[in-house]
Amino acid sequence: MESIAIVTRSFWPESAAIGEALLLLAESLSRKSRVRVIAQAGKGFQRQLRAQQRGKNVNFSMLPAFTTSSSHLALRVLELIVFGFHVFILLCWYRPKKVYVTTNPPIAVPFLVRLYCEMFGKRYVYHLQDLHPEATQVVTRKNNAFLTVLRRIDSKTITRASKIITLTDQMRNYVHERVGTAHRMEIVLLENPAIGEKALADTVRNKGMVFCGNAGRLQLIPLLLGAIESYIEKGGLLPFAFAGGGVYAPKIKELANRHPQVNYLGVLPGYKAAELMQQYTLGLMPIEDEVLHYAFPSKSSSYVTAGCQVVAICGANTSVAQWVESNRFGYVVAPNIEAIVRLFVQLETQEATQPQAPQEFLRRLTPEYHAIELERMILEA
Repeated sequence: MESIAIVTRSFWPESAAIGEALLLLAESLSRKSRVRVIAQAGKGFQRQLRAQQRGKNVNFSMLPAFTTSSSHLALRVLELIVFGFHVFILLCWYRPKKVYVTTNPPIAVPFLVRLYCEMFGKRYVYHLQDLHPEATQVVTRKNNAFLTVLRRIDSKTITRASKIITLTDQMRNYVHERVGTAHRMEIVLLENPAIGEKALADTVRNKGMVFCGNAGRLQLIPLLLGAIESYIEKGGLLPFAFAGGGVYAPKIKELANRHPQVNYLGVLPGYKAAELMQQYTLGLMPIEDEVLHYAFPSKSSSYVTAGCQVVAICGANTSVAQWVESNRFGYVVAPNIEAIVRLFVQLETQEATQPQAPQEFLRRLTPEYHAIELERMILEA
């Protein structure tokens, strides 16, 4: 019986979309293979598995999680180091024939997976859900020798993988550009799954905007908050709801405290976030243009599944703008306060509609589809 390891830091139930897809993947693979999940989990993980009768025949090696996206950088680095040792030791101990590894966490853990596979003659599938250190470099605005070394390490990890999975053509093109055309790699595309079920056509919604996800440094949060404040000061009436954590969560809370039509709900469980998105007509998706060479916002799938029209705040020549406009999923607005306020005023007065995504498109955004595709790719690798 073939042995397979799934290595990722975020897992079910905290990661409501990808975590659910990976649990489904592990459960499906375990019917014909010995499967071990190496990840991190919150308190009560095993109790929740038993309560929901999940994870039958899957072996779990879970490290307790002790940081969040808003934790101090030193603590997050320490947790990454501990998790890396946890992964490498367990791989060497259990010796799986194949390893599926994601970029959560980036670079170091995929490198350790590569090291294990080279030492013992095993194979791995590398899922590039984002590209580092470039995505980090967009935040820090620094390019030094250390980042160059990390880029070279990760490029070698990419070229040694049996199969590479990423999200968009833009990301695939960048991977080819980074590693060079001399390396003939198989890079396949797989969209991130969505949180929640497809919204019903007659769902009653508030005419307003919702933001669900990480309020981090790549999401243009200061710009968005400035535009909302300007819109409200000009007499704008649309309500705004925010859910999620991140470094800018305190700024969102401050804005909510000043303006009754802004509501900050904190970090919500996946099913609550899905319910929140189904209560509003518009989903806010601000993103730095540069990072779209290296990532794609995961909330995009959830907004469409929830039936929200997407308000993408980004440049016109980006993968996000192309995705929104080609599928008629909503609006694209330039990342400046005046343009955003003008769009908010326009949306306040015009009738709200629900994006009409084809059924096949929505099916591809489900965790079930994601798990089926991942299983096929892993078994073929």
